[in-house]
Amino acid sequence: MVLMLVLTMALTSGVTFTELDNDYENWYPHKSTAWGHYTFQKQAFGKYNRTELYLVEDTVSVNGVLTKSVLEGALALHNEIAEQDSYSDLCVKYVVDGPCVDSVSILALWNYDASVLSAQTQAQILQTVNDAANANLIILDAVLGGLERDSNNDIVSAIALQVIMSLHVMDGKDDELMAFEKDNFMAKCNEAVAQHSSSYNMYCNSFRSYSDESDRAIEADQSLMMFAMLIMIAYVAFVLKRKDMVESKMLLGLLIVVNVGLSLGVAFGICGFLGLPFTQMSMMCIFIIMGVGIDDMFILTDAFDREPPSLPSSERVANALAEVGGSITLTSVTDFLAFSIGSTIDLPAVSYFCVTAALAVMSVFLIQITFFAACLAIDARRILNNRYDLLPCFVRKQMEDWGQRENAEHNSSNSKPLPMASSVVDKTPLSPINVFADFIVRPVVSKVAIFLFLVLGAGMSYQGFSSIEKGIKITDFLPAGSYVGIFYEKRDLYFGEIDTMEFITTATIDPSSADDRAKLSTTFTNVENLSFTVGTPNCWFNAWQAFDTSLSASTSESDAQASFDNFMSTDEAKTKYANNMVFNDDGKIVTSKCNSLFLFATMDVEKAVDEMYQAREATISGGGEDFAFAFNQNWLWMERYITIDTLTVNTLMGALVGVFVVCVLFLDVTSALLVCVCVVLINVNIIGLMSLWDVRLNVASLVILILSVGFSVDYSAHVAEGYLSARTKGLKAKEAVQVSVREMGVSVLNGGISTLLAVVILSASKSEGFVVLFKMFLGMVTFGLLHGIVLLPAMLLVSGQASEACGTGGAVVKAED
Repeated sequence: MVLMLVLTMALTSGVTFTELDNDYENWYPHKSTAWGHYTFQKQAFGKYNRTELYLVEDTVSVNGVLTKSVLEGALALHNEIAEQDSYSDLCVKYVVDGPCVDSVSILALWNYDASVLSAQTQAQILQTVNDAANANLIILDAVLGGLERDSNNDIVSAIALQVIMSLHVMDGKDDELMAFEKDNFMAKCNEAVAQHSSSYNMYCNSFRSYSDESDRAIEADQSLMMFAMLIMIAYVAFVLKRKDMVESKMLLGLLIVVNVGLSLGVAFGICGFLGLPFTQMSMMCIFIIMGVGIDDMFILTDAFDREPPSLPSSERVANALAEVGGSITLTSVTDFLAFSIGSTIDLPAVSYFCVTAALAVMSVFLIQITFFAACLAIDARRILNNRYDLLPCFVRKQMEDWGQRENAEHNSSNSKPLPMASSVVDKTPLSPINVFADFIVRPVVSKVAIFLFLVLGAGMSYQGFSSIEKGIKITDFLPAGSYVGIFYEKRDLYFGEIDTMEFITTATIDPSSADDRAKLSTTFTNVENLSFTVGTPNCWFNAWQAFDTSLSASTSESDAQASFDNFMSTDEAKTKYANNMVFNDDGKIVTSKCNSLFLFATMDVEKAVDEMYQAREATISGGGEDFAFAFNQNWLWMERYITIDTLTVNTLMGALVGVFVVCVLFLDVTSALLVCVCVVLINVNIIGLMSLWDVRLNVASLVILILSVGFSVDYSAHVAEGYLSARTKGLKAKEAVQVSVREMGVSVLNGGISTLLAVVILSASKSEGFVVLFKMFLGMVTFGLLHGIVLLPAMLLVSGQASEACGTGGAVVKAED
């Protein structure tokens, strides 16, 4: 115990090197096309800007948000935010020390000047809006929603308007940006919301809002997670409690907390030494390792209790490890393998979690067979010394020697092992576990059970693979009723997602080359002709063409170069485009950035994916694959969306193949195949349940599916190992199944019940992410227990009796041999 504590403390010291990393970039596939484009853009032009938005909604006034008083309220909020000194330091500017770039808003028609707006009548306000719309001076889709027109096609009303303000992300100013968003933008916006709530509605959202609200959800659910783990610990203590406080083993059960703590310390410490970061997802390891540790603890404790108390405690531990050590090792190795395969997923956040979980699984296994096994021996000595559970320093005085009484009980039972002490069901002849063991080995029952489970698996498989939805709802990781969720709901209702699509040239461009100019012209014409782009692309090339309308394919190289130099010397080029162009020493453009507004289909992911492909094809058809590319930040997660099917199949198949290989090393081929059949059926049932219970296939659910591969083995392997152990003692298939169910079934059931109690607590979460966790864990444990305790014994019985009938099942060793 001391050596193990010293070793675990040494490894745990690695946490001092661990860094917290909750960057959203860890959730994007780093081998995808979008990620390559993202990193190229960031290296060439720096970080992306941050957007701050607020919406105004008026469903009552005749002119809606185009009512003068509503516009004045929206403008007052804008100016109150923009007049802050910190805003001028952080806002987006075309050139250093220049003015802030105007916000995107209908308020720009009045130059954000309250006196100009105040001087107009209601009729003049509507005329201003219509004049700007007719002259294409504003992009209506971006600034107004719920438009209503009269018979002359003039705008007379709009239900909503939105204001988009941009902040520039600069190195070393992250804290200032975060502080401005919280203390200036959100604070001022929330004041305006309260002030105008009786007249019209306002909704606010800063760049930091989503992470703030998701963190709030996680903080609320962390306490729920801790309560769930306390429930698991309480259940362990309840199962191990006895009326006789000397024979009770609650103190031994509470050691699961120590085991889990030590194993997590080792896992996090090794990750620290390896340079792997700690993420919020890593916290889920606590819940997982608690379940794994409790399962192994029940298996070990029950095996220990089946040994005659007259034996020395060290020998009882040795015999217990010999009996169940193989199955514990098997389940630990398969869990480790499943997580190891999961670590190959091209999503850093998932990969980090799987590495941590794999290390934690092996750590808890090693601690169980060393530290906890030693604790078993010490607890046995405590009982023999007549010391109280939970208060081992106190000795109970009895008339007879405790050890003599134990030996007498042992001798009176003809040296047979005592019943399993840590079971919720006593092993009397009429106990439920005995009744079930006798019931499942009936020929008709076993065959009917196999048939029903196969039908269920086929039905759930069809249901899952034919109708499961993919993707993730943006509100899944927000608290119920979050203002961010309401904001997105309103924005989707009135505007959809007006976003910016960027076009980055990657080939070296010579402005004097007619061929290069032709490629640029074709590229941006293709972009402008896309059905989902709004307006003309904002690009230095378009501005140059507008500056010099005489440019053509026949323009000489010298004249073209002179024209370009003249354009770049203008104030417009210096202020708007110079920062979006990178030149080499020869004056050629190494890379440049242009952009276009487009309507992003937030509510139809399939459509959004198709539009992504169209935009990429538009740039490729203009100048070739190495000439330019189109990019939008949303495409990072869309790449994840389009690969989730392949990712899921490849990961699960790899895990299943690995599980089978490991099972063959510990079991015979037939038992290994049957265990893998159970694992497959458990997972297809979970996928079917996901479809029926509105759980989407995404990264979060994929992680739990990886967990289910390893956990499914836990529910089946112990029973299979118990069956094989009984067969080697000369028992026939029927008797071997009965012994396995009686001796291992309750241990497996106890572990499953402890996890079920915990996951039921998670159903009270107000975060959709934890509700999904509850649904999938509930399915995993329920299907795992049913397949491990019902289906597997039935299949073992049928296969065993078939081999006996064929004369191939007699190669067993009699107990006396």
